[in-house]
Amino acid sequence: MSKVVRTGANWSLSEITCVLFDLDGTLIDTVDLIHKSFDHAVQKVLGKSLTREELLQNIGRPLAVQMKVFSPTRSDLLMDAYLEYNLAKHDENISKYPHTTEILTWLVQEKAMKVGVVTSKKRDLSLRGLRIVGLFDLFDVIVAMEDTKKHKPDPEPVTTALNLLHCLASETLFIGDSPFDIDAGRAAGVFTGAALWGPFSLEQLRAHRPDLELA
Repeated sequence: MSKVVRTGANWSLSEITCVLFDLDGTLIDTVDLIHKSFDHAVQKVLGKSLTREELLQNIGRPLAVQMKVFSPTRSDLLMDAYLEYNLAKHDENISKYPHTTEILTWLVQEKAMKVGVVTSKKRDLSLRGLRIVGLFDLFDVIVAMEDTKKHKPDPEPVTTALNLLHCLASETLFIGDSPFDIDAGRAAGVFTGAALWGPFSLEQLRAHRPDLELA
């Protein structure tokens, strides 16, 4: 996360007072761990192998939702197998993306912006990851899965963060690596930024019309 590579005609950083971030694949590099956790679960419970693209196609949505895509009737077993692997491997297999600390510090200290996390991940593991990579203290608010009834691509998680931060949608940017982030942000009326370092392709993200692209 070091530069803006494309901006929409209506985009201007000077308008922004609040920046929201997705967590996995945006702030913290957990994509390989998530892929291996899904692969372990699907092979153990369903006895089959899926491609990386198939396993990660719904990353960014709540884990329970993703498991039901693989098997509506065995999603609980898939969840157990996923967490069995993920929790055992988690702490030593995550890292923050380059320049993340510097950019967050710049936003907070130099630009006096409010910053928050909006994730579909459970709160305990979200906080654990942020603490491990040293980012926890930089955020004003963290909206996790338990904090809303609906989840991305529904706008409720984004609007919840706006309310907690007392920010206007018209002055807020939401940066995420998945189409679900972009759709949630647009539905909430905020500017949207596509993080190009996640698992989704440029073409997949551009199809959802983010206001800017970051690489």
